[in-house]
Amino acid sequence: MLAAGVTLSEYIRRRRLNGALSDLRSGAKIIDVAAKYGYESPDAFCVAFKRLYGITPSRAKKTKERLKSYDRIFFTLTVSYVKGENDMALLNIDRYRYNEPLFEGARIVLNASGASFTPEYIQGLSGAAFKIAGGCPSRPTCVCDYWTPDFIRMLGYEITELPCFDESGNDVCGALVEAVKKHIDGGRPALVWHAFTNYEYDVVCGYDDDAKQFVGRGTYAGNDEYARESWDRPKTCDGAPAFGAMLVGERTGAFDERKAELDSVKNAVKHARNEAPAANFWEVEGIKFYRQWADDYAKEGKERGAADAYCYEVYSSARKAGAIYLHGLAGKYDGEAYDCLRYAAACFERECAELDKARPYLSWASPWGIDEERSKNVAPLLASASGHYEKGVEYLEKFLSLIGE
Repeated sequence: MLAAGVTLSEYIRRRRLNGALSDLRSGAKIIDVAAKYGYESPDAFCVAFKRLYGITPSRAKKTKERLKSYDRIFFTLTVSYVKGENDMALLNIDRYRYNEPLFEGARIVLNASGASFTPEYIQGLSGAAFKIAGGCPSRPTCVCDYWTPDFIRMLGYEITELPCFDESGNDVCGALVEAVKKHIDGGRPALVWHAFTNYEYDVVCGYDDDAKQFVGRGTYAGNDEYARESWDRPKTCDGAPAFGAMLVGERTGAFDERKAELDSVKNAVKHARNEAPAANFWEVEGIKFYRQWADDYAKEGKERGAADAYCYEVYSSARKAGAIYLHGLAGKYDGEAYDCLRYAAACFERECAELDKARPYLSWASPWGIDEERSKNVAPLLASASGHYEKGVEYLEKFLSLIGE
């Protein structure tokens, strides 16, 4: 028995003799103790006792000499998976902590494989925590600094990408399913595009052969209980490319932490200051978009559509992670550089407070369509949030200047 450093039979023998010692010192007779603990005779008991303790039972009854105690060993059993004849589910897989479609799932998969990234660090490092754009529901996945596989590779991990269709357009989803199942059998969840939610990476951590389903989590599915959907669902993604699945392997590469962190700040500023002319509203981003979003609600006839709700849900959630990320980053600097990151974080916190006030007007739970009273209430909130966001970006710019970047 590895935990005790001896075989199971030896552990049991020592525990029995430990009980016998206690009984002897309580006044029990040797013959009675021998019978109680299953020895054929008092002599056999005496031989076993002396072999373990180095003294006879008679001496042990009389002496106050301290003898080694063989205490009971307790075990905590952690069940990490449940496997039946035709199904498998990894247990204790974390739920999504932020409503963000590309990198929070990656964090869950990486941590389930042995990493220890916080949700806030991944949101900040990936840049997802600093984005703002709209006009189309897909904007949160279009303004990212990295595509998800590239981000995971940047962290030093191997990736195997599995398509739903090969280069000739042939359906190879069956091979994808089998590879994902094998990965799960090995104790690791997989990232699968469009598995449970729409046009996002989801965490697949189980399967059901009888129902032909994947089991797992997504940004808005499987928070309390695991979600279940047909394992053919990834290939039915028709509003975006069917990106398939990703299997995260071992960490074999180097991760330049400082460079990645500085890049996240630089990219946040670059995104915010993007003034490139746009032919369409859904090409606008950063401060320019934020101001336009507020201005649109300040006019009559503004309709709350899917883009408003989806983008609001993502940005109002991820930005909270950004503030925490910057507080953590500040601890790696001192002086004015430290202050700038802390001030930037405070600005984003104030921005988040304004966005929280806008929840009744912009979330999925808010009324669809045109509502002038809604517009009257939400326009000043977005304008105020935009101002805090811009001020936070100014502090990030000052930080970069101070450290010579």
